[in-house]
Amino acid sequence: MKKTTKVIMPFLCAIAFMITGCSSTESTSQQTGAEAPLVISEEQPGSEEVESAADTAQAQENEQKQGEETERIMRAYSDKEQERMKELQESYQMETAKPEKMIQEVDSPEDVTEGTLCYIRSTGEYYLPDRELSDEELLEIIDCNFRIAFNTNRKTAAEYEAEDRAKRAMLEEKVKAANGISEEEAIEIAMKAMETDLGGKGKQLELVIDETYGWSSDLCVADWSEIKEKDKGTIAYSIIFNNVKDGMDLNDLLNYNCVVNAADGSILEAYTTQGLDNVVYYEH
Repeated sequence: MKKTTKVIMPFLCAIAFMITGCSSTESTSQQTGAEAPLVISEEQPGSEEVESAADTAQAQENEQKQGEETERIMRAYSDKEQERMKELQESYQMETAKPEKMIQEVDSPEDVTEGTLCYIRSTGEYYLPDRELSDEELLEIIDCNFRIAFNTNRKTAAEYEAEDRAKRAMLEEKVKAANGISEEEAIEIAMKAMETDLGGKGKQLELVIDETYGWSSDLCVADWSEIKEKDKGTIAYSIIFNNVKDGMDLNDLLNYNCVVNAADGSILEAYTTQGLDNVVYYEH
């Protein structure tokens, strides 16, 4: 039975990767050595003029050094690199492409090794070698941007995957200890609910399987706002069916989400999403 229909704009997760150039160095003025007394005569400039000339010379020297350093480490991404970056970024988000290693990091521009890609911690920017970057190097930049954007303490994708598997295993143990249902049983329950809610339209939808882990559901703790207060904290299988196809119009996209209590098989939540913003909830 249909419970309610409402139009909302769901939260669409998107990784905004910052592709920056590289930094310029900071310049400082230092004066060392003991000061000798000045002898003032008609032929010599006054002390203020001497200091002014010295400051100007020092500033010019610093400016020249800064310009040389900036020229050494700064360059923009080429058009080809930007095109490849966009393609690799999509592959990274789909988890079909990952870097073989983490990007090299250095503390300051002075620590840059010419010809070697690196991330400069003090400026938050990258040193790009004066050559075309390889796919591996572009992926290292993408991976670094991802870890910075999500404040992941520099964890690699592999480390995050290991954590996800450990969390899943812990929840599976809790379900087993409570004599709960299996993922396969939860999927059967969700399919029957979909048949009740959508009728023949449900036959057009297919079960969504996580390509990275091979899971057919997200085993999680139901604690989001739409879950009833009495059910919050329940371990549940979140199962999704959809009709996604390459090149399809987003307005034709149909998702059916069913959240099944892992302990007793009851349905905590079921709803469809048509297109990007039309959501219908169902009672069970």
